Amino acid sequence: MKTTAKLFMIALFAMVLKPGETSAQKTDSTRRLLDTVLSFTKNNSLYRNNVNWKMVEDSVRFTAANAAGIKDALPAIQLLYKLLGDHHGFITYGKKSYAWRSVDKPLDKTTHQALVKKMHDGYKLTPELLEKGYGYLLVPDNNPTHQGDNNKIAQQIIDSLASLHTSKLKGIIIDLRLNPGGSMWPMIGGLAALFEPGKLGAFVFPASQKAEEWGIKGDITHRIVYDGTDTVYHIKSQDKNLYQLKVVVLTGPYTRSSGEALAISFKGRKNTFFIGENSGGYTTSNESFQFTNEIGFFLATSVESDRNGVAYPDHVKPDKEIIGGDDFDHLKNDQKVIAALKWLKQK
Repeated sequence: MKTTAKLFMIALFAMVLKPGETSAQKTDSTRRLLDTVLSFTKNNSLYRNNVNWKMVEDSVRFTAANAAGIKDALPAIQLLYKLLGDHHGFITYGKKSYAWRSVDKPLDKTTHQALVKKMHDGYKLTPELLEKGYGYLLVPDNNPTHQGDNNKIAQQIIDSLASLHTSKLKGIIIDLRLNPGGSMWPMIGGLAALFEPGKLGAFVFPASQKAEEWGIKGDITHRIVYDGTDTVYHIKSQDKNLYQLKVVVLTGPYTRSSGEALAISFKGRKNTFFIGENSGGYTTSNESFQFTNEIGFFLATSVESDRNGVAYPDHVKPDKEIIGGDDFDHLKNDQKVIAALKWLKQK
């Protein structure tokens, strides 16, 4: 997921709600929040043309009619997401977020026991040489919160890839099953050696009929990861390109958001095959505005497409589906890894 922030901290809205406010002030603040949210949504939502807008607006305002303050109005905004069908958007209030989730269905505890357990117990960036000539790299989610974090994340991926002695590899498995998101840019930067320069994907905005392309420019000594006209990451001094290396991408229900954007970046790549399960279904990107210091509103405004223009409005589908069979602690017993090695060894 890529999130673009739009700041609406103008005088009318730039206030921090305080405990001492009167009921009238709280009600006025609530009304302004709803007005701003509904206006922004009507003009920018990915799903704006799929709904009866009068019905949506009337339902949201009716739900919030008796709200005595911002917190009381949050169910109305959650209803807005539900009526739109937007399960990726959310509003933050204080230190909590509020959304509508339609796709987070509980996984079967038997079928996905290993996957659920690993998500609970913890995991990390993991390179492993499975057998001579065939590598494995688990690329997890990330949370860059400080200056320089993106560089650290990308460099860790670059170093992990290099530790597999890529010059001797015949194929590699990129495991995204434990990647529910974060920032897509350091992940793409870290794996840049696998991508031939050019377009890797795009954010498609139906409301404006525009597309914002992402990809890689430059050569192996100095590459740039770009998003539209912006440079979002620099990569320097990689040993060699791996454009022709055979790659299998593993996906599953916890492959979400930026994990899905990374997966989409591999779609259309030569010598690439997808194995596993449908991804989690967060293949949209959000735009946001900050209403106050405590309140941020995030809305799905675009859908992701691959380098060939194929859009992924729901999820990323594997070429070969294998449900369950995960074994992260013993990869040689992992059914998806076994199938991946089989494909990589095909001539």
